[in-house]
Amino acid sequence: FTTLVIGAGGVGQFVVQGARIAGAAAILVVDPVEARREQALRLGATAVCAPGDVKEAVRALDPEGVDYVFDAVGSPETTALALRWTRGGGTAVVVGLPVAGAKLTLDPLDFTNREKTLTGTIYGSDDPALALPRLLELVTSGRLELESLVGPSFPLDRADEAFQASLAGSPGRVLVEP
Repeated sequence: FTTLVIGAGGVGQFVVQGARIAGAAAILVVDPVEARREQALRLGATAVCAPGDVKEAVRALDPEGVDYVFDAVGSPETTALALRWTRGGGTAVVVGLPVAGAKLTLDPLDFTNREKTLTGTIYGSDDPALALPRLLELVTSGRLELESLVGPSFPLDRADEAFQASLAGSPGRVLVEP
């Protein structure tokens, strides 16, 4: 199966690894930040591109679209893109949290005629009692990489710098420590 991940921040990086672990034949990641795209390649993406190049990248993968598209951003615009690049019979999954009150506009004819599925998930939609042992096994076996997902760390009195580092697109999660 083929996978497109929209957004290579912290959530998207976990999606890339999940797709790799699940056996995706191709994992394409789109993100505007080069450092995040490079990180996605290290974590298992087979191809990356900037947002302006996604049309060509998806068509190079499969002109019909992608089997699974994960929107790790959660904006109405990225969810609409996820549906656009989902092949007929494929599934678009909203993983990133949308802003409260955001509205999604979609083409119901394309959505229905091509039998696409749109679903959302929060925290993997799994029972933590079942998921945590599996996640721990994946981490201890080295199949799920966590260390590179942590970015720079700042003391509390430099929280403004941490915020700026996060806005600049740090490939790992920016931490603020007391």
